[in-house]
Amino acid sequence: MAARLVELRLPEFKSLRRARIPLRRLTLLVGRNGSGKSNVLDALAALSSLAGGGTIRDSLDGGRSGPLVRGGSEGCAPLGKDSFAVGCSVDVDGRLYHLDVRVSVRPNVQVISERLWARRLSGPRYGDPQELLKTDPPSPDSGDIVARWDNKKQGPNPVVTFRASQLLTAQVATRVPATSQAGRHVRQVAEEVLAALSTVFILDPVPHQMREYVPEKDVRLRRNADNLSAVLASLLKDEAARGILLKMTRSLSEAQVSEIETVNSDLGDVMVAIQERIGSAVQTMPARLMSDGTLRFLAIAAALLDRSQSGSGADDSVAGERLLVVEEIENGLHPSQAALLLNRLKESADTGVRTLATTHSPAILDELEGKDHKSVLVCSRGSDGWSRATRLTDFPDYFEVVGRGSLGTAAVRDRLRPSEGPSEAPRSLVDVLGLQ
Repeated sequence: MAARLVELRLPEFKSLRRARIPLRRLTLLVGRNGSGKSNVLDALAALSSLAGGGTIRDSLDGGRSGPLVRGGSEGCAPLGKDSFAVGCSVDVDGRLYHLDVRVSVRPNVQVISERLWARRLSGPRYGDPQELLKTDPPSPDSGDIVARWDNKKQGPNPVVTFRASQLLTAQVATRVPATSQAGRHVRQVAEEVLAALSTVFILDPVPHQMREYVPEKDVRLRRNADNLSAVLASLLKDEAARGILLKMTRSLSEAQVSEIETVNSDLGDVMVAIQERIGSAVQTMPARLMSDGTLRFLAIAAALLDRSQSGSGADDSVAGERLLVVEEIENGLHPSQAALLLNRLKESADTGVRTLATTHSPAILDELEGKDHKSVLVCSRGSDGWSRATRLTDFPDYFEVVGRGSLGTAAVRDRLRPSEGPSEAPRSLVDVLGLQ
């Protein structure tokens, strides 16, 4: 069984505090603008990038397209704070392993604490934390940080020095010795956690960058999907994938689509095209003439279908399990196509591609079945200014509201009334979704 990322934890990240995001087959984040939805995606992108092994500054601030997350490394810290904290849980053959890390952004960008741990499964300390790797307090004037790894012996655990400029878990393979079973165990757990994080694929398609010819061999889908045509050209060689793409494209548009194909330039580059029947003639609609919504939809379809895709730095051994992350998944999509998209997302989960997405669309919510509601998280700002993520099914009047009709209709016409208390939840889905 492959390692599976099952939870994202955000003790302090941007506007979020003490947030837990369970990652299911399909996880949807809903909420008003500024409620913290995008910050959840940024946190997952940041943690996944750090797992790649590069320096924290390069991972968050570098890249040819600018910072990985809005505001770069310093923007990850809550306003007025000098550090941020993120964590995750990974399921490996039924056992959960946890990674928690705190990163300073001022005066230096570096790890100031990190912990790789699990719950004990036996013995007198059953259920207590077992620290596989844990940092000592950092030295403010050093670019290194000391951590101790679990050698399963009595007495203090052995000390290892790590670079504070990188995620420690990504350095375990070169720092923790493999000369004992305990050392090999720590290395294996670190490898599994990194593998799970490497399966995260952030998709942020930019339609105007998808309208040019691209080299046919450029088949590893990028975050902005500017090489979409090459990826689709590769997928179209598989009859099953071709059939799914054609069915989805036909359902997307009112045009009479007869085929989806690619055309080649004189230099051998490719561009995706759709064959449309107009009257008795068949016309070619190349990517440069397609609508933004069509191109975004095709990018999502490509990410779901391409078995070779995974997060940056992933290898083929983990390519079969992915977590696709998309912001405003309904962007450019007519409400009538919500069912088509959701069904595709659910079918993809059966073949190893789960999805985390944000949405403002009542049509998307309308198409959810009751069993899907536990995977909907409502993001909102409390009176203290911090963002929180509340499971939809945790609202006290959840059953009362959804019993009156579909969830999308409830969001527009009804109010979910939270219980009183310091941990106030969103006043209503009308407020959270920004609907009138």
